[in-house]
Amino acid sequence: MNVRLHISVLAFLLLLFSAHATHQPQYQMKLLAVQESPEGLEGSTAQLFLELKPGSGRVFLDTFPLTKMDTQISTRFAKEIACKYFKLDCNKYDFIYTIKAESNIIGGPSAGAAIASLTTIAMLDLEYDDNIAVTGTINSGGIIGQVGGIKEKMEAAKKAGLSTVLIPLGSAKSREFPQIKWNASNNAVNISLANRTIDLVDYGRKNLSLSVEEVIDLDEIIFQLTGKQLNHKNVSITQDTGYQQIMRGLQDVLCGRGEKIRKEMEASGFQINETVAENLGEKEGKARNATATGDYYSAASFCFGNNIVLKSYYYQQRKLSSATVQKQFTALNKKVQALEQQLTQEKIETITDLQAHMVVKERLNDVKKQMQEFERRKAGQPVKEFYGLLAYAEERFFSALSWMQFFEMEGTKFMVDEERLKNSCQQKISESEERYQYASFFLGELPIFNIQERIQSAKKAAEELDFEFCLIEASQAKAEANAILSTLGLSEENFGGFLESKQRAVERVIFENSAAGMFPILGYSYYQYALSLKEEEYTSLIYLEYALEMSDLSIYFPGEENGKERKFEVKKEWILVGEGFVIGVLVAALAFFIFRIYRRPKLVWVRK
Repeated sequence: MNVRLHISVLAFLLLLFSAHATHQPQYQMKLLAVQESPEGLEGSTAQLFLELKPGSGRVFLDTFPLTKMDTQISTRFAKEIACKYFKLDCNKYDFIYTIKAESNIIGGPSAGAAIASLTTIAMLDLEYDDNIAVTGTINSGGIIGQVGGIKEKMEAAKKAGLSTVLIPLGSAKSREFPQIKWNASNNAVNISLANRTIDLVDYGRKNLSLSVEEVIDLDEIIFQLTGKQLNHKNVSITQDTGYQQIMRGLQDVLCGRGEKIRKEMEASGFQINETVAENLGEKEGKARNATATGDYYSAASFCFGNNIVLKSYYYQQRKLSSATVQKQFTALNKKVQALEQQLTQEKIETITDLQAHMVVKERLNDVKKQMQEFERRKAGQPVKEFYGLLAYAEERFFSALSWMQFFEMEGTKFMVDEERLKNSCQQKISESEERYQYASFFLGELPIFNIQERIQSAKKAAEELDFEFCLIEASQAKAEANAILSTLGLSEENFGGFLESKQRAVERVIFENSAAGMFPILGYSYYQYALSLKEEEYTSLIYLEYALEMSDLSIYFPGEENGKERKFEVKKEWILVGEGFVIGVLVAALAFFIFRIYRRPKLVWVRK
């Protein structure tokens, strides 16, 4: 009977300590929200909970009461950005989020920054101040975006007993509009407040005894919450020597091509008119300035644009016949086929190789689109309508041919095969579709239809096993959707500061990949081009988003050393179970020992 009792006690203690060891803590944070009332918007609070379970990176969301669908999408979006931004191994866990509120709150992305912050805290198991709340969207690069109803949310934070509210940078100056209320007792309209601008930091301090801090990115939020500096460091990008030499050569070829076209025109007796000359001169000046600063990609891009203008004008002066245009398109088609065949012989061993494949295929696909457009329209339009089409197609092909030089550039090797390329393509399509759906909630489908076209193009490429082209199409679709999402609620006066923050995010990613021996030729090229277009703010943002997507492709592929040798990794939950088991055994053994001592018969010494 005693033996059975000992075994039962031992089993119970083992189960108790093992269960305790494997229990995952639940993390929580106050959410600031707004709710609709008869008098307008009112601030309110909700509670966000997060529990991690061993899994595969899935996201589950439960809300009380129910929120809108965009809250579910924004939750997945915020989790993904946190994992990527801090390079967290989120594929080992499933994420169970719960939002509890006392009443219906307005759904949307304004909890994104809070969700990304709590995700980071949970994954790194950081201690944090739960008297701080944050409101703001979360965007690519970990940038915090603008939201509405901040004043009302601050008032709700005060009622909830919070000490600090973190708000997006640039939102402290808020315009307060008149509150118009209907008074049913006397059938009159009451206007309670004049239209004015208030300082929310000052309002929080004086009226609410609340500290209000502006934050620009996820790093600053984590620092405010935990006191930890994770990613926030100054970086300096050094242009890769191999990239610099090849891009300088590419720029020389493209800019020199324009001079050849000019000389051919002059030899044929054609002169450039004043309007065309002025247009060309502006871009030539930009190309010279870019070259002087070592920005060879931007210089090559300006020269490429000029070459199209020059050649199109030249064809107009020559008045090419339909037969000649057809002949040149036919010759171009043969060149495309030959280059595609040559491209199949180029191995993909480095990130540079992959990006060279991507950019060459993108340009060749662009050429084929122009040829298809010509075949579709040639019977119903005068030939002069196709001079520009032909000029663009020919120069685009020449650009593709020039980028083949990058297969000579060295870099860190990584593991790549058709299966990994296929998986990365499918992952990018999934990411781009999620962003597209998210943006559609706010803008509808028509204004962002070109994004959907890119996604369909990526899917078609995947079906045709052209995974490199799929990657660049899906990446650009995702980047364009991110650009739209980033600017929602962003005021014109805050756009410049937002661009600078996005620029720093791009610089960090380029720096980290360069340090690992994987200089992102496309990401860096788009980054430089974005800086050259700062006067065209939205276009600059698009290219910064392109740069973000193209600078971190290595996350989809393991390095060569990792591929050759798989190291055994002890999972955290296994360690906890092991610790619990050992502790359970020790406690049970100690209890058993004490029990035996207590029950041991007493010895009586007899004096002889």
